[in-house]
Amino acid sequence: MAGWWSSVQGTATQGLQITLIGMSLVFLTLGLIIVTMVLLTRLPGLRSAEAGQEAEGTPNEPASEAFVPLSAGGDELERVAAIAVAVARSRRRSRRASKPQIAANAWKQAGRARQLGL
Repeated sequence: MAGWWSSVQGTATQGLQITLIGMSLVFLTLGLIIVTMVLLTRLPGLRSAEAGQEAEGTPNEPASEAFVPLSAGGDELERVAAIAVAVARSRRRSRRASKPQIAANAWKQAGRARQLGL
């Protein structure tokens, strides 16, 4: 009986050692990846001129393909028209976003077809 227990104990000890070594390697590798990512983001030579300007606090332009800046001495009607277009586009986007989306997967479609006798 003592021989059996010592073999089980030896196997368990080897298993724990392998687990500790493996987990240590995993976390060491994750740490190296994180350190590498931090170093790569902080190296000044790898940044482009455009990214450097954005980091300095330059305001980003709106992501609209129809964006046309108004001139400083623009007509009042031109400004009103631009505001009306912006409001209309905003309302159109909000209507699209408010429609409920029904996700019909293959199982639901098969069940509905079976109920309808198709």
